Amino acid sequence: MKAQAASEFLIMVSVALTILIPLILLVNQSLMDYRDNTKISLAKEAVRKLGENADWVFSQGPPAKVTVEVYIPEDVVSASLNNKMILYQIRTSAGVTDVYYYTVSNLTGTLPEKSGYYFVSLTSFSKYVNITVI
Repeated sequence: MKAQAASEFLIMVSVALTILIPLILLVNQSLMDYRDNTKISLAKEAVRKLGENADWVFSQGPPAKVTVEVYIPEDVVSASLNNKMILYQIRTSAGVTDVYYYTVSNLTGTLPEKSGYYFVSLTSFSKYVNITVI
């Protein structure tokens, strides 16, 4: 009788684990996807805000200047200004993702890389826009 109770208990535990393990894996994958999508979405918003304001300041001409607040997400691999492109590389569970924005003018200056809120100043010069972290 004891052997039958023990085997029934083992069968119930194995059935429960058969159901729970795939469910736990699915929930974990969903949470990772949500986190990655949030990071990419925040990076897109920051890059879009910087790019649109750089275009606006350049269209106004010197000495136009604007200060914007941007949030930089976690896991930034690099941030760079390449001629007319603002580029952030974000580490996700699938690898590194590029988030970029092409502007009308050439860009110089520096971009924040660490996670957090920043005030960024965009200043128009005759042939370029300078971006600096305040």
